[in-house]
Amino acid sequence: MTSASPWKQDFPIFSSHAHPSLCYLDSAATCLTPKHVADAVYHYQCYSHANSHKGLYQLSANVTEKVEHARETVADFIGATSGASISFNSGTTEGINLIAFSFVEPILSDAYKKGKPSNLVISAVEHHANLLPWQRLAERYQAELRVVKITDEGIMDLAHLSQLLDNNTRVLAFSHCSNVLGRFNPAEQICRIAKRHHVPTIVDGAQAVAHGKTNVSAIDCDFYVFSAHKLYGPTGCGVMYGKTEHFEQMRPYQLGGGIVSKVNFTESDFVAGATKFEPGSHHVAGIVGLVEAIEYLHDISWPDIQQHMEKLALYLNTSLNELPYYQPLIVPSAKRLAAQPTEVASIVSFRLKNVHCHDVASLLDSNNIAVRAGHHCAQPLHETLGVTATVRASLGLYNDFSDVDKLVAGLDQAYQLMTG
Repeated sequence: MTSASPWKQDFPIFSSHAHPSLCYLDSAATCLTPKHVADAVYHYQCYSHANSHKGLYQLSANVTEKVEHARETVADFIGATSGASISFNSGTTEGINLIAFSFVEPILSDAYKKGKPSNLVISAVEHHANLLPWQRLAERYQAELRVVKITDEGIMDLAHLSQLLDNNTRVLAFSHCSNVLGRFNPAEQICRIAKRHHVPTIVDGAQAVAHGKTNVSAIDCDFYVFSAHKLYGPTGCGVMYGKTEHFEQMRPYQLGGGIVSKVNFTESDFVAGATKFEPGSHHVAGIVGLVEAIEYLHDISWPDIQQHMEKLALYLNTSLNELPYYQPLIVPSAKRLAAQPTEVASIVSFRLKNVHCHDVASLLDSNNIAVRAGHHCAQPLHETLGVTATVRASLGLYNDFSDVDKLVAGLDQAYQLMTG
């Protein structure tokens, strides 16, 4: 098939003087950057760069206004009611750690001092970023780390979730979309279940925000985190959404300038709101890039994005399933795909029969096809499914049917070469 991406031309990396033959299928790791975003960052760095929230001069005041306006833009993008619920950080990993050690740890510490048992609940598909902080806290406060099983379709088993939650559950943390399986968890339903047990919820939205409109108000989660670079923005910039009533009880995760209203050598009073969690200088260039990435997606429109991605994902899955040596990590049922074709994953992890994943990725790279190989920072999930590593292909706006055709041809060549 030859249906070209209408937006590929927006990404300079594919230009004739860069990598015109690149077949980039690793958007789950990081999305490529459109010129619109790069230009916005360049313009800020060259013509309006200053430190926000600290200077009384006009240039600094303008940057402060940019950052505060960005909170409103991000809030609108994810369906939050106010920019006051948006805190900027370096990415999803820092956002989860911030919540873990600013919000959850005091709750665990209090229960531990009172001799009350505690447990933390996550799912089996979690990225290491949404596993390691909970491991540390569980060890520190002798809490039990409970893991929700996944169904044959690769989503959380809601019946098992209900069994694991109880009055001693201090938090439920789960990914909105798996970075390995590409399946969306029913976030609204999960949060409703947690609410019945009065359990706060943390949603890792890193893989979800680029694939459809997110509405944290409808999900009704307590926290939602994501990274700009998974959204066609710059690296080093992320967002933590939180219900503002939580902010008042949370202590800062990191300490530094710009987060205190009063300080002496013996004690400090912290400012209220989201800026309490933003010590030091804001990554304004990253925030500017994030806002431009959001505006870029708005200009395209979600219906057009979803239509393109759904057609492409269906073509990817159909084409791969025709290969006799293709072994997907999760085999979606034909019944589900027939009933809900729009749920076909744009992230696919798989193996080739009798060929090591690293060999596959290396041979594909020799043909300028970029995929990921390994456990994708989700080693326990791979172990749960009985494998050590997979090849992962993940789609972005710039991909089209020709990229899928190149991948299939590359896999066929790799398989024939390695198996003789």
